[in-house]
Amino acid sequence: MSTPLIKPLVWIGSSLKDLRAFPEEVKDEMGHALFEAQSGMKPLAAKPLTGFGGAGVLEVVSDFQTDTYRAVYTSNSR
Repeated sequence: MSTPLIKPLVWIGSSLKDLRAFPEEVKDEMGHALFEAQSGMKPLAAKPLTGFGGAGVLEVVSDFQTDTYRAVYTSNSR
């Protein structure tokens, strides 16, 4: 059995710092979705981000207590 190719993540601006400030439960959910994307899968939690005209921009939304958290990403198929 071969190991799946894991694509690298490229963090833009303060995105990694911002994600690290999320609650643990949210970080777990976002981290799992990003890992699935890195592995070439489309995370079940990911939905197209509206307003980008099919540009392949996806978002993962997590509601936690009274707040909503979002991670936005795009994938390079190369």
